[in-house]
Formats: sequence, C-alpha cells, structure tokens
Amino acid sequence: MLRVIDMLARISACFLLVFCMLAALTGCGNEKNAPIVGKWEATKVNLNGETISFSELGATDKEFSFIFNEDGTCRATLAGIPNEGRYTFNQTSVDVTYGGKSEKLGYENGVLTLCFNYNNEKTLYMFSKVE
Repeated sequence: MLRVIDMLARISACFLLVFCMLAALTGCGNEKNAPIVGKWEATKVNLNGETISFSELGATDKEFSFIFNEDGTCRATLAGIPNEGRYTFNQTSVDVTYGGKSEKLGYENGVLTLCFNYNNEKTLYMFSKVE
C-alpha cells in the first residue's frame, strides 16, 4: 500500500511540475512588441540641426502621436490627422504603414524618431512613451 501511495505522489509531483512549466510558458505570451506597446507623443523636434521641445514649435493644436497595440495594429496621428495602420517592431526600428504610407521610425534608448523632409530640410520628431 505504501508503494502505491509513493508512486501516486511521484506521479502527482511530475504532473504538477509539467503544469507549472506550461503555465509559465503560456504567461509569457508574445513580448516581441512589449517595448513600444502604448501611447507615444512628440516631445522634441530637431529643425536645421537645433533640437527644441515640441511645445516650442507652437503646434499644440496639431497632435503628433502613435498608439501601438500588442497585436501589431496602431494609430498614427500626425499634424492632428489620425490614421489606423499596422506596424512591425524590429528592436532598433519600427516599420509603420498607415493611410497608404509607409514610414520607418528609429528606436534607440526608449525614444522613437520620425524623419520628414520639408522643402529639402530634414525635420526629426522625437517621441516618448506616455502610457
């Protein structure tokens, strides 16, 4: 009888171990996009080599933001115009497609950077995570 109880205890311990391992792996989910999931707002702008805060630009009524969801969808609001889209996070960059356009954002040290060219002048928008 003791042998049966000992064997059942071992089998139960093995099942418990396997269950714990599966629960741990399931809980991890897809964390590939985790660093950028959330809302990002423009905080700085680099114009002609000079970096200023976004608020100094005087475009407070024109929202510049990105919302990245875990499922690869996003919302890009540039100059107050919202567009739904998709993105792929590549650890050092983000490929975003929205409103028929494709952009490549840089990603370094927790800052997203979007580059636009206006009248042959390069303008960099730097975004920080707010949510």
